[in-house]
Amino acid sequence: MRVYYVKIDELTLSILIQGCDGSILLNSTNKQAEKDAPPNLTVRGFDFIDRIKSLVEAECPGVVSCADIIALSARDSIAATGGPYWKVPTGRRDGVISNLVEARNNIPAPFHNIT
Repeated sequence: MRVYYVKIDELTLSILIQGCDGSILLNSTNKQAEKDAPPNLTVRGFDFIDRIKSLVEAECPGVVSCADIIALSARDSIAATGGPYWKVPTGRRDGVISNLVEARNNIPAPFHNIT
């Protein structure tokens, strides 16, 4: 299992076992989604991603996935703050499953030392 955890100012992204599928953006009526897991409670930027998705959808409906928008936004955030820029392959499909338990068990908490 590989877990990647990237924190950039107010933008925190987690890429879990299923890969970068945008599942952290899925909402749940019973608070059992990935975004409701304790390690993700400090994640911010959902409104920003939603605005980007709306603008992209207005130009080319149904073409660009939320997962690609997250990956491209993470890359651009890093580059905009002086970090490296790299080519991001696109073509990801959005996930349809978002699981609190899986996120809770596999993502390090914000206070964990991962070095």
